Amino acid sequence: MVWKLEGKWALLTGAASGMGRETSLLLAGEGCNLVLVDKDTEGLKKVEEEVREKGVESFSVSADITSSSDIQSLVKEARRRTGGIDILVNTAGIGQSADLRHTTEEEWRRLFEINFFSQIKMTNSFLPMLIESKGQIVNFSSGQAFFPVPTWGAYAASKAAFATYSECLSWELSVFGIRVTTVFPGLVKTHFYDKIKPANFPQKFVLWYIHALGSNPQRVAKKIVRGIKHRKRRVVQSWYNWLTYLGRRPGGVLYDLVGEGFSLALCDRQPEIEGNLSENTGAVC
Repeated sequence: MVWKLEGKWALLTGAASGMGRETSLLLAGEGCNLVLVDKDTEGLKKVEEEVREKGVESFSVSADITSSSDIQSLVKEARRRTGGIDILVNTAGIGQSADLRHTTEEEWRRLFEINFFSQIKMTNSFLPMLIESKGQIVNFSSGQAFFPVPTWGAYAASKAAFATYSECLSWELSVFGIRVTTVFPGLVKTHFYDKIKPANFPQKFVLWYIHALGSNPQRVAKKIVRGIKHRKRRVVQSWYNWLTYLGRRPGGVLYDLVGEGFSLALCDRQPEIEGNLSENTGAVC
C-alpha cells in the first residue's frame, strides 16, 4: 500500500544541502508541505524558494538541534503553523576522519551530541504530534554501521548507535501506528566531505573516489522518498551496502581481513598520540 504524501506536513533537519535538500525537493514534488530546518540560514532560504516553486506550503527555521531550547521553540512554531506534522526526517549530521587513538574526548562527544543525542531529542520532542497523525520518522544512519572503515571509526560508532536506536524504535512505536524508516547511505557526492582533510595518499584517493564516482544525492533521495511512500523499515542505498548488511555475521573472518587491509593503507603508523585533530572534523550538513 502506497502512503499518499499530498497535503501532509514533513519536517526535515539538515535541509539546506545534500540529501536533506534533495529529499525536501522530492517531497515537495509529491505535494508534501515542508518545515525546513538548518543552521545554514542562507542555504535554507534558497531551498525554501525552490520548494515554493513546486506549489506547496513551506517555511524555514534556523535552529541548532543540539540546543534543547531551540528544539522546544521549533516544536511550538511547527504546532502553531501546521497544527501537527506527519513526517519527521532526521537528516542533520557531521563526519569525522581520524585514527581512533587520535580522536579526542571532545571530538567523541561532539559526534555523539550531533549524530545521536540531538536526533533522540528531536524524535522525543515531536513524538506527541506523530502519535496523533500516526506518522513516520526517517532516521539517517550510515552504511558504516555494517562495516566501519578504519580512520572513520568514531563516526561509524555514532551512526551504529543511532541505527540500533532507530531499529528498536520502529518496533516500540508500531503499537501507535507509527512507522520508523532507517536510512543507510553509502558513498554519496555531497558537501558532507568538504572539510575532511586527508592525511595521506590513500585517504586522498578515497575522497577523490567519492567525489568522482560516489552516488548522486538525487538518486539516493528518490530511494528515501520511495521508502517513505511504502512505509519501509529500512532504505539501504547500494549493492555494497546490502552485501555488508547481509554478510556481516557469516562473513566475519573475511571482513576482518578486508578491515586490516584498509588499516594498512589508511591509518597513521606513527606510535605517538599527539597533534591537533580539529581540522579532521567535518561540518554539519
